[in-house]
This record gives sequence, structure tokens and C-alpha cells, in this order.
Amino acid sequence: MTAPPPVLAAVTLRAAFEVAERWLAANRDAINAINVYPVPDGDTGTNMLLTWRAALRAGEGVPDQAAGSYLGALARGALLGARGNSGVILSQMLAGIAAACQGAGTLDGPHFARALVSAADHAYAAISTPVEGTMLTVMRDAARAGAALDAGDPAAVLRAAVAEAYASVERTPDLLPRLREAGVVDSGGQGIAVILEGVWHGVTGEPLPEVAAPAPSAVDLRSVAHDGHGYCIEFVLTGAAIDRAGIEAALGAVGGDSILVVGDRETVHVHVHLEDPGPGISIGAARGALASVKVENMQAQHEQWRAGVAASEASAPSIGLVVVARGEGIAAAFRDLGATRILDGGETGKASTGELIEAARAAGRDHAFLLPNDKDVLMAAQRAVAAEPRFITLIPTRSIAAGLGAAFAYLPEGDVAEIATEMLEAAARVRSVEVSRSVRTATVDGVSVREGDAIALLDNHIVAATGTLEDALLAGLDAAGAADAELVTLYLGADAEPGAGDAASALIASRFRGVEVQVVEGGQPHYPYLAGVE
Repeated sequence: MTAPPPVLAAVTLRAAFEVAERWLAANRDAINAINVYPVPDGDTGTNMLLTWRAALRAGEGVPDQAAGSYLGALARGALLGARGNSGVILSQMLAGIAAACQGAGTLDGPHFARALVSAADHAYAAISTPVEGTMLTVMRDAARAGAALDAGDPAAVLRAAVAEAYASVERTPDLLPRLREAGVVDSGGQGIAVILEGVWHGVTGEPLPEVAAPAPSAVDLRSVAHDGHGYCIEFVLTGAAIDRAGIEAALGAVGGDSILVVGDRETVHVHVHLEDPGPGISIGAARGALASVKVENMQAQHEQWRAGVAASEASAPSIGLVVVARGEGIAAAFRDLGATRILDGGETGKASTGELIEAARAAGRDHAFLLPNDKDVLMAAQRAVAAEPRFITLIPTRSIAAGLGAAFAYLPEGDVAEIATEMLEAAARVRSVEVSRSVRTATVDGVSVREGDAIALLDNHIVAATGTLEDALLAGLDAAGAADAELVTLYLGADAEPGAGDAASALIASRFRGVEVQVVEGGQPHYPYLAGVE
């Protein structure tokens, strides 16, 4: 084996990141297996892999000479191709690396260490309420270990970062009570450690292990969840004697979160989360000249797409409706309520930022509402809105039932703000019950669950573990207040047996007298029963 290179050029980074892709692919199933919460829809490994591949595709056409140019292309590709919360956070880490390496032809050890620190900083800045014990923590710890080494050799920096990343993964249950309850580690953090290890193998030329390392026994579907609302806004501000403290104070006064204002008195970079991007942009415009690198970078992609679909836009309604949903029956229900674009999210059910933007542009001539219907699609949806704040309005639905409730209030024409208010209120009136089988033994949300138990989730929190799916359904409906409700809409899963709907309807009617029951052949995977309670 030859000695590791003293500096990293674009050609070296390209080869190393391709090795990391192969190592992440080898570990994907193991990472997925520890991210099941314990409902069987674990997909962190898949989401991170799809995001990484999107980044590599974007870098294929970049010349090999400049490392900074190559990393910039990767960051743009990752942002548009990000899948799920873990993929969006990973895209922000790549954005941080690119920011630290902008204009660089090659990277020595100290420069590469600074890039890793920038990756952690960008990821933390992208989250309004960072949660320790997740992939954020693992990236930060790994970056600090690499920077502390102060080595001129990038391979040595990577070796230190990889060792600390795996050590940090093992500490995640000590930082996040949910992980400690279930006796597991964080799957997103495991994915970061695997990626860094793959990059190290690519840089050094050391062959990958023949077999992927055993995954720790981890489970937590929401370990990297982002519960914030609104838009992520970033722009560069130039002018004379810019008051950074004043900008921070003004953004805080209008409800800003994750505020970051960095630079000097003539040029600053602003990052903020706001429910409405207008005040944030106005604050910047009042203090200097605005330029949004992130939005501009994505807008170039949007305009290319729009050029190819101009003819189809002409037939779209004034205000479109984009939904993310799986299952033929559920998709049909959304179409009946006026949805103009329905995304199933591919193999994971998690639509990417780029897909959401494209669907929105095709859905409406003047505007589009977006219903993610899954908490793990929320961050990708927020990024889509950040790219098109004047065109897309996010209704942050976290379940199919809430999404269908919101869709009842959708109108293809009218005042966008008024329609949005009606949709938000309609979604809030629906309680969502999801029934599935546990794939492992754990304690989640204070409920002890054994492998194979039927479990009921109410608005994404486990409320019951029983022996049968029907008992779990009744327990979930009871917790949702079905006794005082007017309507229960039951959606049967893809594997529902003949007569399951009639039997379940009779059970519900018997337990909750006076409630109207509607049964729909939903066809959704993973959940034999979904129910909306109104």
C-alpha cells in the first residue's frame, strides 16, 4: 500500500467518497435495523445512502482540479436529493464542508480538520432545537477529535475522527433519555461514523472489511427529529458598517430561531428559522444588499426544471396541492379531495426536497400547498419552502389522517392565507391512530413493548401494546377520545384480509356507540390499521 497523500485534491476526494458510498451501502440494512422505533419503518441508512448518492451524482461533471468546486457541487446535490431528517442533516454537513473549502485547490490536514468542524457547525445551525445524543453530537465530537490532533496529514485527521465518532455513538444513550429507555444507540450517528470510516479507507487505500461491522442494538425513530415550524432562511448581506448584533436582536424580536449572523462589518452571512420568511428578509434588506447563495443555487435547478414543464403548468389550477402518501386507496382519497400531485417517496416513502419542489411547480400555476403527512418528511418540506418561500406554503401534517383532514379544507382558488388557516385548523381537529406490530422488545414512551406485540400510536406516541391488532386499535381509539367523537375513518393496510373492514367496523361501533364509522381500503404498508378520529 502506498503512503496516504499529504493533501487531498478533488480526484482523491471523489475516489474516497465513492468508497464511503460502498461502505454505507454495505451497512445500510444494519443501520435501518436499529431505527425501527419499534414500528417496522426504519430507514435512516437508506435515507443517508440516497442522499450521499445524490451528492456524488452532482459532482460527476465537475473538473478534478479544484477540491472546493467539487465539494460545492456535492453540497448542492445533497440538498436537492436529501431524504428524511437524517438526509437533510447530512446535506447540511456537506454544506459546511463546502463552505470551509470554498476556493481551495487542495486540502491539507489542518484545512480538512477545519472543514469537519464547519460540517458540525452547519448541522447544528440548521436545527432550531438541536438534540444531543444524535448524529449532530457524533459529527461534532469527531470533528473536535480531528482538529485536536493538529496533524498535517489528512489521513491522520480522519483516523482520529473515525475513532471518536464510534466512541461518541456508544455514548448517545447517556445523552438522549429515549435511547437509554430502549437500551439502544443512535442510528444517524452510526451512519456518520460509517461514512467517515469509508472516507478514511478511500484516502488511505486500505481495503474495506469484507463484512460490515455488527450494528449496535439501537432504536429510535425520532432521534433526529426537528419539531420546529416555518422556514430556514440564509442570505449574504453586504454594506457599510453592518450591525451584526442589531440584526440578531431584530431577528429574535420577530420570532427567529437558530439565529446565526457571522462575518465582518461589511459582509455577513445570516441564518435564521422563521415561521414567515418575509420579516427576516426585510430585516436584511433594510441594512444592506441581499444575496442568497443557497436559494440562488437551488433556483438554478428550479429554473431548469420549469423550462421542461412549462406546457404542463398551464393546465394546473391556480393553487395546487402536493401530498406525500403511500397506498392506492389513500392516494385515491387525496385525489378525490383535489390533490394535484401525489408522491409516494419511493422505496422509503420519504420524498426528497428536489422532488417536493418539482411537484409543487407542477401542481399549481401561482401557488401550492404541501402536506408531508410524515414527521420524517417535514425537514425536506421545510427546505423546499426555503427555496420557494413565495410559491409554497407548508401545512406541517405528521400523519395521513391529519393530511386528509387538511385536504378537506383545500381550495384550488382564493386567498392563500385564509385557505392555509382553514387547512391548519382542519388538521388540528383530527387525532391520528396508527396500529402495527413491534419488531423488538423495548420501552418507548413509558410503554413496555415485546417483540411481536400489536402496538397503537396516538399522534406518533405509543399508547398501548396488546396481543391483537384489533385490541390495539380499540385502545388507540379510546386514547384518542373516540367515545366523544362524531366520526372514525378507518384505513385498511395492504395486507388486510377479506372481511377485516366489516369486522373492525363492528368492533368500533360496539365499543363507541353513536360514532359513525367509515372504512377505506387504504393499501398502506407497515400499518394494518390507520384511523382518523374527529
